[in-house]
Amino acid sequence: MDTSDTKPGFTKLKLFNILHKYPRHMNQWIEIVKGETYISSKLFRENNLPDGMIIHGPCHSAQDETYDLARSFRCREWITPAHQWIFRSRSLWQDHRLVMSVIYNISKMDRELSIKIFQYLCNIIGTEEVVKTRRKIFCAFDSVLQIPDITVISSGSKAEGLDLKGSDYDKMYVYKLFPVYENKSKVSSFANNTPIIMDISDTKPGFTKLKLYNPLHIYQINQWVEIVEGETYISSKLFREDGLTDGMIIHGPCQSSPDYTYDLARCLRCKEWITPAYQWIFRSRSAWPQHRLVIKQMVNRIININDKEFTTYMMSVMSYNWMQLPDGNSFIGRNKYVYKQYQIRLHCFRAGLYNDAVSAWSLLASLYYKYKRFHECIDIVNYTLSKCTPDKIMLSLNHNLSEQTYFQTVKKSVGFLLVCKHLIIDNISLTKPNDLVPVELTPLLIQHDEITCTIPPVVYLNMLSLLCLHHLGDHRGKLNALKDLELTIRELYFILPRKHFVQSANNCLQIAKSIM
Repeated sequence: MDTSDTKPGFTKLKLFNILHKYPRHMNQWIEIVKGETYISSKLFRENNLPDGMIIHGPCHSAQDETYDLARSFRCREWITPAHQWIFRSRSLWQDHRLVMSVIYNISKMDRELSIKIFQYLCNIIGTEEVVKTRRKIFCAFDSVLQIPDITVISSGSKAEGLDLKGSDYDKMYVYKLFPVYENKSKVSSFANNTPIIMDISDTKPGFTKLKLYNPLHIYQINQWVEIVEGETYISSKLFREDGLTDGMIIHGPCQSSPDYTYDLARCLRCKEWITPAYQWIFRSRSAWPQHRLVIKQMVNRIININDKEFTTYMMSVMSYNWMQLPDGNSFIGRNKYVYKQYQIRLHCFRAGLYNDAVSAWSLLASLYYKYKRFHECIDIVNYTLSKCTPDKIMLSLNHNLSEQTYFQTVKKSVGFLLVCKHLIIDNISLTKPNDLVPVELTPLLIQHDEITCTIPPVVYLNMLSLLCLHHLGDHRGKLNALKDLELTIRELYFILPRKHFVQSANNCLQIAKSIM
């Protein structure tokens, strides 16, 4: 190789020993320049050009450009001009402005898409003002329609303001004089009504039989009841059919019009929280309700703390965890839910930056990888790697005095939030069930019995880069990403010297090699 008078990334090739007997055909490639024997790229490309083929860049190509043949030489060593690339500074590129411009353009596209979807839905169901007006009309209708001892409630999509094609009008009649109680002990003896008692023996979960509290009141609901083993029960069949007007039919629990455009459900109300429902209060929260509902009270308490920096930091920590919540593959095919989850996670990312910016950017890259936006993911990964410089502090349980002093000094200069955002780097914590984990890395979660699997940050970012390049079909890029990953692990760069973290990094390396 002769890199004198060449552009970066290019080289001239000359023969090392012109006295050596080279194969005869090499004479067709060479030219003499200032007494040196060089290989001519033009002659090398044109040599043995088959009929019907053309020169296309460095290749022999078919005229329709469906086939390229590149004849090559190989250098098996890592050449000196490339050494600086290994130890290159990541503080300049990708430039923060470039990454943010990509994010801005993506957000702009999302906003434009959101507006189009909103306008499309407005054309179908009406504008926000129209929907509110419809709701008010039904509320007014319920208030005006007075029926003795009955509360009228309009329900269903129409009452919610959604006038969709094929939707019906649903109405509920709630009988005020027949309150339902869980058992006899809860019946008020002073109430001027006809109590109904629940009986859940020999019933399916979620169902109950209703029996009369005092058989002497049977005359008031005689048309609804039947006697079973000496007890007076309300018959669901008789209750539905009572007062059925001409032209109406029974449709499930309702009296309905024959064209199903109107449903009337007559109801009895229980105003207490019954015992069989107590287990629902203390149910397992692993599936439902979503984590955001569980932490609502915690959020309220945090925002009431009279410390703006601490409140912002704690909300950032919660947003980081919130961003990893599964959006549920049950949303496949239901675009509005996927889009909503996508927007929620972007908001969580912005809030999570004040906890540990590298972790937040890493999860954002994972989000783009999940949605197969590999180019954007690579841009974010490169920008995030540029922030993983040796002057940062790797978060651990044991910090030496110099690190503590450095942290306090910077904190006095820029404040607690900014020092956490720009100075601290933490491991990437993947919490089960994590919907942002690339499918190729799921074996890492399976290997750990704990709720959380931790991966060193630079290892995780290099893995994301390699996976993106794999899906983009960039083999050379994959090789470079693999070398970066191997160098990171060999130098223990931002890898805490503990068996757990080293093993996690090595597991990532094994996965990377398996897809090469």
